Amino acid sequence: MEPVPHPLERVTQLIAILFIALTVFMVVRRYQTHATLFISGFALLILAYVSARITGNPFTAYEHSPTGWFGFDLFAIVKESFSTRLAKIGLIIMAAGGFARYMSSISASTALVKLSVRPLSNLKNPYLLLAFAYAVGQTLNIFVPSAAGLAMLLLVAMYPTLVELGLRPVSVAAVIGTTACLDLGPASGASNVAASVSGMEPVVYFVRYQLPVAVFVIPVVALLHFLWQRFCDKRLPEEPEQALAGLQDEVPNENVPGFYAFLPILPLVLLLVFSPLVVKSIQVDVVTAMLISLFFSMGCEAIRKRSLREALAGIVHFFKGMGDILAKVVTLIVAAETFATGVKATGLIDGLIGMVQNAGMGSIAMVIALVLLIGFTTLVTGSGNAALFSFANMIPGIASPMGVSTVTMMLPAQLAAGLFRSFSPVAGVIIAVSSAANVSPFAIVKRTSVPMIGGVIVMVIVHALIH
Repeated sequence: MEPVPHPLERVTQLIAILFIALTVFMVVRRYQTHATLFISGFALLILAYVSARITGNPFTAYEHSPTGWFGFDLFAIVKESFSTRLAKIGLIIMAAGGFARYMSSISASTALVKLSVRPLSNLKNPYLLLAFAYAVGQTLNIFVPSAAGLAMLLLVAMYPTLVELGLRPVSVAAVIGTTACLDLGPASGASNVAASVSGMEPVVYFVRYQLPVAVFVIPVVALLHFLWQRFCDKRLPEEPEQALAGLQDEVPNENVPGFYAFLPILPLVLLLVFSPLVVKSIQVDVVTAMLISLFFSMGCEAIRKRSLREALAGIVHFFKGMGDILAKVVTLIVAAETFATGVKATGLIDGLIGMVQNAGMGSIAMVIALVLLIGFTTLVTGSGNAALFSFANMIPGIASPMGVSTVTMMLPAQLAAGLFRSFSPVAGVIIAVSSAANVSPFAIVKRTSVPMIGGVIVMVIVHALIH
């Protein structure tokens, strides 16, 4: 016979739900996300601590007080999170972000995009071209992990050609705005967090889990873009062609040798070759692969510019990229982890699991509930990372009692965050493409909603069938 829960435990969980709702409201109202998550996490921890003292239950945020006084323990928890994340997942994401910034600074990313879109010029049907443009862009996202950065490159490389072929600017902008919707590959911050929480290397997570689902989702999204954009265009009156004034100035466009297009791919090649998938005797992790590729690229720059001084000076772009990722992403991970620690300490997750089990819901139903929860959070905040990071550390505690692996729930949650972000009117990438194409973000969202919702449905179905 199970013990009867103390009445205060239910009250604590109800108050926790109110705190979570208030947190979402504050983020939607543009309160600073990092600070909001920290403060909400502290409030939840205080709630859990008071409840534990009254009911006599153990305080689950830690076994032993780090400082000897609970008031200081709150900040010690944050310090411990910083120490852990900076040394592990934080360093991986920072190295990937730094390498992406360096590739942009030497125009290697631009060269890769130009090379990739060149074959598209052979297609005659404009809407077929639009569908293939999405598929090419989604593939490029593996090597250019920034959704907004990739969109800017594609707006310069693809947009003028597609509009000249008779496509509506809003259609082209919508497709470009969704090219990073799956957040694929070891360079993606979301993918790295998902892999870390799932207890595996990013390249293994990419090859064994992301790719088998992505190969089904990408064609479906491309087909839906073909059908939906054509349908929407037929219902619109003729409109003048939109220009991308000044956009070229925002994207490096230096003439570089053709082989520079392969430099952004080098880290992935190293990770795939020197991994348990191919060469098992030599192991290369993400940070090592990024550093090897960085110094190889600097050597290429020294030869191209015939100046060792100038080539060495370029490493500053790598460090600046790392700094940007630290300020924007790593700190968000720590803030979200503090929030997640508070949520778990209140017993809300255990209560949710118990409710699901008592209702007879299986793991598939829990996956759908998790996808919808993260999807809603992403829609209202515009950030897939903020939504995923806020719930990622809770997923192992949800998966284990249900008898499934962490990655079984983590993968659809991670992919859903990117898909829902691509039809959020407050997402950075949607705002960026709408501004560049001189259309409303809501006009873009109308064009991206059907392909993205279709992508979410197919993703959940395929994942359920193959995992």
